[in-house]
Amino acid sequence: MNKKIAISLGILFLNVIMFILFVLHEFFFPIPIVEYFSRYIINCLTLFFHEFSLIIYGTVFIVYSLLLLSYVYGYNLTKRYELLGSIIYVFSLFGFVAITFFVLFYSFLGLLFLEDLVLTSRITLFLLSMPFAFMLSFFLLLSSIDFFVFFLDLIKARKIWKNNRPKYSIEEKGKMTYINIETDQFIFTPIPILIIAKHLQSKEFSVSWFVKGAFNHLLSLLISYFIGWPRSRNKLFRFMGMKIGKDCHISQKTKPDPLLPELIEFKQGSGCGIGVKLLTHNAMKVGTHESFGFGPIIVGENARIGAYSLILPGVSIGENSIIGSNSVVTKDIPPNSIAHGVPAKVIRKLNESEKERIDKKYR
Repeated sequence: MNKKIAISLGILFLNVIMFILFVLHEFFFPIPIVEYFSRYIINCLTLFFHEFSLIIYGTVFIVYSLLLLSYVYGYNLTKRYELLGSIIYVFSLFGFVAITFFVLFYSFLGLLFLEDLVLTSRITLFLLSMPFAFMLSFFLLLSSIDFFVFFLDLIKARKIWKNNRPKYSIEEKGKMTYINIETDQFIFTPIPILIIAKHLQSKEFSVSWFVKGAFNHLLSLLISYFIGWPRSRNKLFRFMGMKIGKDCHISQKTKPDPLLPELIEFKQGSGCGIGVKLLTHNAMKVGTHESFGFGPIIVGENARIGAYSLILPGVSIGENSIIGSNSVVTKDIPPNSIAHGVPAKVIRKLNESEKERIDKKYR
């Protein structure tokens, strides 16, 4: 049997035995040792959750302040020393999430020790808070694992970054930019990520673009599934970095690229149907090179993208054009066109009466 499984089963078995003894003591016959330990544990928990609560919250506030300072310092240091700055600010993010996880459970369990309330009220508050506490704790646990693993990977990459940093080149092809890195490592590992970040920083993108991408992914899911009013969705997508003009309608389940949403632009009167995906980057392996490419997506005035279509990086859709549903748009679509298919091809041009109707409807 696996050692970790054996330890877990042993702990579970001890907990079951303790629970059985406690039930026997409370409802059937007294057990002196259970009486002693229950009083001792309750006294300790009361001290921890009630008597020491101000000390603990004060300590948490100080730790939060120190983590905030280290995050700001690391973020700014990254502009000159990519690896060291990234290690500092990623560790700060891990600290924020880990401390928040602790505060959540401390406050949640502390409800049972609020001596100003009767026991029934405490239990009621505890039960009402339970679903929210566990949902939030699950998110915080996943985030803390994410940041901690990223932090460990950055630590391991120090020697390579210092002594054997791979060469790279920048290639411009039309509206696309490719960062070609001479490495056997996967593109989404610390060294290639830092090289990409260095170039993106020169283009005025966020220093922490990869970490920001995780937040953007979560935010886009919440926007797509829980925000019903179109104008509200537009405001939140703008917060992510997208450029959205007036009178645009972006339907639910739209998924913008979380890594580089700043490259997506919807001009006035344009929009897309349900489930559209907008991809502004790609990553691929070419021989001994890893290549990261990115390019803008521009949806022209009054253009429409049909439901569940995929728009690839570097694509412009001309004004008044219509993309049929379930299409994959791999190249520019000229103005006043109807395109459909995989890959999308122009089926025909709009006639004058169709152009006039579009102008009346959307302008």
